[in-house]
Amino acid sequence: MSGHGDINILWISVIILAIEITVFIFTNPKVAVALLLVFIPLIFYILERMKGKKPEWPGILSHEVSPAQIFWREIFNNLPEPVVIIDERNNIYWENKTFSSLFENVRRASNLLHDLVPEIPLEDMSDQGETQIKLKDRVYFITSKSLEKSDKMRNQKFRALFFRDMTELFEHKKRLNEEKIVVGYIQVDNFDEVMAICPDENRPEILARIDKTIAQWVQGFNGFLKKYESDKFLAVLSLKEFNRAQEGKFSILEEIKEIKVGPAMPVTLSIGVAYGQDVLLEISRTAQNALELCLGRGGDQVVVKAEGKTHFFGGKTKELEKYSRVRARVISHALRDLIEESDVVLVLGHVFLDMDALGAGIGIVTAARSLGKQGFFILSPEQSPSVESLMELLQKDESMKKYLIREEEALGKMTRKTLVVVVDTHRPSFCLSQKVLQKAEKVVVVDHHRRGEEFIDKAFLVYLEPYASSTSEMVTEMLEYMGDEVKPTPLEATALLSGIVVDTRNFAFKTGVRTFEAASFLRRVGADPTVVYKLFQEDIDTVNARAEVVKRAEQMFEHIAVSYYLEKPKNPSLSAAQAANSLLEIKGIYASFVLVPTDDGISISARSLGNVNVQKVLEKLGGGGHLTVAGAQLKDTDLEEAVEKLKTAISEYFKEGETT
Repeated sequence: MSGHGDINILWISVIILAIEITVFIFTNPKVAVALLLVFIPLIFYILERMKGKKPEWPGILSHEVSPAQIFWREIFNNLPEPVVIIDERNNIYWENKTFSSLFENVRRASNLLHDLVPEIPLEDMSDQGETQIKLKDRVYFITSKSLEKSDKMRNQKFRALFFRDMTELFEHKKRLNEEKIVVGYIQVDNFDEVMAICPDENRPEILARIDKTIAQWVQGFNGFLKKYESDKFLAVLSLKEFNRAQEGKFSILEEIKEIKVGPAMPVTLSIGVAYGQDVLLEISRTAQNALELCLGRGGDQVVVKAEGKTHFFGGKTKELEKYSRVRARVISHALRDLIEESDVVLVLGHVFLDMDALGAGIGIVTAARSLGKQGFFILSPEQSPSVESLMELLQKDESMKKYLIREEEALGKMTRKTLVVVVDTHRPSFCLSQKVLQKAEKVVVVDHHRRGEEFIDKAFLVYLEPYASSTSEMVTEMLEYMGDEVKPTPLEATALLSGIVVDTRNFAFKTGVRTFEAASFLRRVGADPTVVYKLFQEDIDTVNARAEVVKRAEQMFEHIAVSYYLEKPKNPSLSAAQAANSLLEIKGIYASFVLVPTDDGISISARSLGNVNVQKVLEKLGGGGHLTVAGAQLKDTDLEEAVEKLKTAISEYFKEGETT
């Protein structure tokens, strides 16, 4: 109400009320009292208006709504998007027609918004940003707006929630994503070996079965397949179909193994896959890198690189030994050329030096010396206890002692022509000297571990053979092919043999035909097996400590034993490895894990008979190794926390489909 005319109308109302009150005093006093409650505030209101003020109506009597407010109310009420206003207790204060229609068949148990739409995280919402929820098979973005207090609603706070239906946009994005191109390179791991032992008359049949199995698998996912070499294929799928293949855990890995040559030579595949990049050429290159990673890990698996992440599937079988030694001969000649072109050869092992790295390093030093070049093995300031016995043996020999140098001395010898050979690791972070690796311009990597994501990218020459028993075996083969002038001394041959013995556990694991051939060569040039045996003798305290670890072992998972050292032993890594080996001697145990305290955390050593891929388990904890031998370092972690992390990693491994 406003204006002078309004005041007159109000005075008339006052007069009528006064008459009615007078009448009801004598006929119905209760009604008279009720009218009096309206009469007095009305008098007060009129008097204030006459003074030029505009007092507020009691809320229940207020009907003062401007046309603009009416328009806005109608607009919000008829918006196609749901809108709801809630008070500070989350009670629904007002809702528009579209919001009401979402729940027209819902019986509301209360007026609370959370009871009606529990998907909305009301406590986490603010006036900034949007919240995405899925409601009745549709996707909504919700924005929140705090409402300013009006004079009529002082001491109350409200919030308006606006729902934007993004379902169509989401469906469109989903379709676009599903249509992304996935490129895969498929390679038969053991094509040469299969063809070598396959009778001539059966080769066309084997080739046809391999081609048909791969083609049917790709076509089953509506993909395109092109064979570009006798053992290599290019496959292109949509992401939607590829996801189906992934959900099926790439059944092709098992289907192809049904093709066997002879009683024990199944065909295996390596598949490198990539997607997610904008340029098709980049996707192809990434898929090629994935295939190389796959082969470097021993094959029989799928490596998927997408959106900055790498995923591994399969890899459950042991690496297949390559019968052909052609690659060893080719690499050997290439390494000889690099040595002859260099002025100095520096050999770099890994942190926590072991006998395999030391033996292989001595082998490379032997090659350099035999070819008339200076060769040196770089030692850390403190020697790993696991190589104490071999190091003591080497340093007793004056001619050998001068080939063992420290990092500072090695840096002083380095020039642009210096060749650095990294042995027994391909991970730059594991190298014994980061300074030497960074300064080197020519780097060669010789390693027998399954390839991980981290790799020495600057390597000139890479010799990575995960099927080999040890790096010492690989170096021994190369020495055989380097020429007659390259011949290790009995001490050098003994160092190489100790590396093979420690990694094969006395020729029991990962031992192939070529392992015995390498050992035979070393024995011929003077390696002493009795000296090697003495290198592994232990004192009585070490044996007793290991017996306690075996006694403490638990089967936390079926066929898997887990145990630990309570205190740091003299040689943590070696002690844990030996304890893990001892646990594998227990009947019914397929894999073992032993945890041991170190100076900066916990070290884990794992062993397997091949039924469980311990490498994949410990890769989840940042470790690596082989299918049957692996290790991991957990820094700043106590024993209890490390055990929980290990249990989680083993549990995840089994959930991914790997079974004993």
